[in-house]
Amino acid sequence: MEEKELDLRVRHNIVIGKFGKSINFKSSNWGMTGGDSESAIFICSMAHLYPECNFYIVSRNNFSKLPISIKTKINKNNNIINVWENYSKNLGIDDQDWLKYYFKNIKLHFGLIYGGVSTGCTIPNSMYLITKPDQTATPLSSSKRYVGIITKFLNDTNLPYLEIGEDPRYLPVRAKDLFNRSKKILGGANLSLTATNIKEYLSKEIVETNISCVDIEHHLMFLMNEDKNCLLKEPGKRNTLINEACHYTATQDGTINKWDIVKSYLFEQFPNVMVYGKWDLPQTVKEKYKYQFKETPMKDLHSVMYDTKYTLLIGGSVLWGTQSKFWKMLIFGIIPFFVEGNDTDRVFNAPEFLYTKGAKDFKEKIDFLENNKTEYIKLWEECQQLIRRDNLWDGSYFFNNVENQIKEIFDIQLHRTGTIEYKSSSIFLHEDLGTLKEFLI
Repeated sequence: MEEKELDLRVRHNIVIGKFGKSINFKSSNWGMTGGDSESAIFICSMAHLYPECNFYIVSRNNFSKLPISIKTKINKNNNIINVWENYSKNLGIDDQDWLKYYFKNIKLHFGLIYGGVSTGCTIPNSMYLITKPDQTATPLSSSKRYVGIITKFLNDTNLPYLEIGEDPRYLPVRAKDLFNRSKKILGGANLSLTATNIKEYLSKEIVETNISCVDIEHHLMFLMNEDKNCLLKEPGKRNTLINEACHYTATQDGTINKWDIVKSYLFEQFPNVMVYGKWDLPQTVKEKYKYQFKETPMKDLHSVMYDTKYTLLIGGSVLWGTQSKFWKMLIFGIIPFFVEGNDTDRVFNAPEFLYTKGAKDFKEKIDFLENNKTEYIKLWEECQQLIRRDNLWDGSYFFNNVENQIKEIFDIQLHRTGTIEYKSSSIFLHEDLGTLKEFLI
């Protein structure tokens, strides 16, 4: 009888979570801002792709409240562990100490934590006020509840971890009382970021830590939660020339004024354009353009999106581009143009024609395509070729990048032996299969 080769692979225990808010696994509750879907998609996908790893959710979350049928599909490998499921104040353990207590007999290998909103102080009695150096700072209840539970655990255990995310405003996490800083940031650009924090608890010495951020092409991550069969085979008849789905949010480096871009590229060139998203504009602007702004999320705009030919991609930073919106526009069959200065490194490998040299150039390119249908179809097909690769939809391309970083930093090789069998779209939240087919006819 042949002896079976022993499988000596270690079952890795990985801490996984998100700074700043509870992780929402119920897709119907995902909002139009705040990155609601990212961490949930990431956790579910990793649990399917890496069945030999355990994933411990250290953030507050609603995983245990999912219907049993959905929870069983997501956790088919029984490797998602909700650390907070059985927590109660009646246990006599403060929530800030719960994670350290929970893991006291579990060997952890590393952590993967999504970036999120945080104030400077997240842990009670951890640091002094800058304005009153003899008085300790008190964290906001939200920061204590959604950030402090993790920052205190990371400080107390010195667990090595990586931060990950698409929004550079939240990377690295802004908590000044976190002194066990991440080994690296997995994001959307290759650059160095700086974390500012106390040297240790109640230390008045402030230190700066430079953290390398590596581009893992995070903008591709959401695709592994979508259905490739939703892609169009042809653009079809479209009656709306151009619209814009974009939020007026704070930018990363102050170099981009989204309102100036919308005004010059859109309203001055295409007077009837509509802008969808959250925009907090001066009253004078709101009055003048009040019928052209609608606070409608993309998930409720499908009839509009499938009727639109072109859009403009406005990133939040010169260094950190527009991210996943490029791919979302392609799914709807829209040709997306880049604002001048966006994606200078050509991360998306898009046709050069899509990179504008100002508002006038943008208008001239739209006019050219409108007067040359053959060129429009040719450009549309070139764009669609970018998103038809299978490895974008099964997670293999994205997780190759993640695995390489984990191997380089922790000398741990994860074994991707599973496939993603449960998907909950972050785009088509309201469509059943029948309704979706109507859009694609």
